[in-house]
Amino acid sequence: MTRPPVRLSTVVMCHPSRLAGAERVAAGCAPLPARIVRDPEPGGFPSPLRTAKVAWAAVAPGATHHMVVQDDVHLASGFAGHVTALLERHPDRAVSLSVLWVSPYNSYRVRQAAVGGYAAVRLAPWEWVPSLALALPADTARELAAYLAEFPDDTRDDDEHIAVFCAERGIPVVAPVPHVLDHGTGPSVAGNDHHGIRLAVARAAGPVATAHWDGPELTDPARHGGLGYAVELAGSRCHVRIRRSGEQEAAEQPFTWPWRPWSALLGVAHETIAAAARAAGPAPRALPAEPAGEVWAAGYLLGALTPAGGDERAEHRRVREDARAAALRSWITAGLRPGDLAELGEEGCAAAAEWAARAVAAGRAAREAGEARQTGERPVAYGAGVPVPYEEGPAAREDTAAADESEPVPPQGTPAAYGSAPVAPAPAGPAAGPPHHPAVERMARREARLLLTPAPAELPDVRLRVVPCPEHPGADPALPTRDLPVRWLGEHLSEAAGDSTLVVHACERLEPRPLAGLAALLDGGWKGTVETRAATVARLRAAGLRGAALTAAVDDAERRFAAGDGAVVTLPAACRPAGGTPRRLWPHDDPELSAADGAYARLRLRHVREIAL
Repeated sequence: MTRPPVRLSTVVMCHPSRLAGAERVAAGCAPLPARIVRDPEPGGFPSPLRTAKVAWAAVAPGATHHMVVQDDVHLASGFAGHVTALLERHPDRAVSLSVLWVSPYNSYRVRQAAVGGYAAVRLAPWEWVPSLALALPADTARELAAYLAEFPDDTRDDDEHIAVFCAERGIPVVAPVPHVLDHGTGPSVAGNDHHGIRLAVARAAGPVATAHWDGPELTDPARHGGLGYAVELAGSRCHVRIRRSGEQEAAEQPFTWPWRPWSALLGVAHETIAAAARAAGPAPRALPAEPAGEVWAAGYLLGALTPAGGDERAEHRRVREDARAAALRSWITAGLRPGDLAELGEEGCAAAAEWAARAVAAGRAAREAGEARQTGERPVAYGAGVPVPYEEGPAAREDTAAADESEPVPPQGTPAAYGSAPVAPAPAGPAAGPPHHPAVERMARREARLLLTPAPAELPDVRLRVVPCPEHPGADPALPTRDLPVRWLGEHLSEAAGDSTLVVHACERLEPRPLAGLAALLDGGWKGTVETRAATVARLRAAGLRGAALTAAVDDAERRFAAGDGAVVTLPAACRPAGGTPRRLWPHDDPELSAADGAYARLRLRHVREIAL
């Protein structure tokens, strides 16, 4: 059946202060006739929604589709032809012409499509719809206009309302790869300057034939074992973002999971990633060791978790290669700290992107090797380093065997704020590996529940006190908070603000995810002093405690945190040294304090998996 030709109605939504930009965009849409729709109340508070209501209602008579474009974009050459071809390919869907790198889930999906060789990607239904330029079937656009009219202008964010609209009606949202427009870098009139520079994930670097859009679509990206996820590079750190379907966590919430050790939740052991980096040889000389490791982890996971697109059309190879390069280059630009970017310079950033490309290739090779080893319905082990796409493998027998065979310890009481169901005890069996203190089991279970606390909308203000490290008295007191996103977390930790205090050991680095549990405790009305495990251990060691007595005291202090009982409690989360793997009690090498680290890590991973995400 031949589909009717696309007749596209096009408007540019515009704030009068940017009329010149809107006129430039309208001219760039030619030969599409683009009309300019102005903010009906330009002197009012900033509200993209206010103008979007008018723009989506302005469907031209006889149109099959309607597109709304913002006034500060830059269009690729041949824009009109690309949009028409994309709507012919996806006539019943919402088509978003560009995704910005500040979209945590959707930017990762675009990167998957780019490295996998896809021409389009299905976007996440739980994240805002990228609306720099968005096209809908005409009747759907009219329905959207009526839907948006029900919301007051002060709710501001049209893209979030559009996401709910599409999700409720089951309308898939797709984006082309590469993108055919980019965002400007001027100041925002909508109050979004706190996001910083916002550019496209993978803009077309050269000409793209419209036949490219007939290529394959990545229809179900970024899922593993039923989990929606994203791998992100932000602040020179690689993190995993988990979509907890049972919790109402904001898509951009900052309480993410560091890749080490939590890549195992996606079926790739962090030891495998590190071993592949060592096998790859030295990183570029311009890239310092720590960011090099984080860039490698992000790239390896991207390669290992992305299925190949199967588009072998030689005439489109250059476009696929350009999209892949653009996606990795933007990851470096958006993902490294400004200081690291300045130190690297243009040549160093190019080397970092090439290092990421090598990591992607290594991850892809591991994936292909794992797929070749699979026979029948028997998947590769969940913790073996090669993920099984879109299904859960066995429950990590390689990295939990010792924990599964150890004697179970009854679960401890946990407040409702931790949001976890009771965990079934492991089956009893013969002891495996070195025996460990029963508190190790309790602490692992307690941290798993802490980590799964629903992310709050905001971290309460907390007074921060950094205590000196007895082993490194010259440690930088800024180190503990260096990896926290400033806007969301770092700005709420200071030496002056807050009714409660967080005491941090000077040589450890705080991770975002445990702070969700801290927020739950404080939001429940508790006030007092919370110590990290390392700070508690340092205090107890100074008082002369050692061995089992020290472990028991830390265990009791964590129990008080879980119960919200006492003026001084301990945050039940592992300590992370600079650039290292989290340790149960102490961020430094210490045989006594590190003896149970392996068993603890296995138990903690098992307990996280046992609690429904």
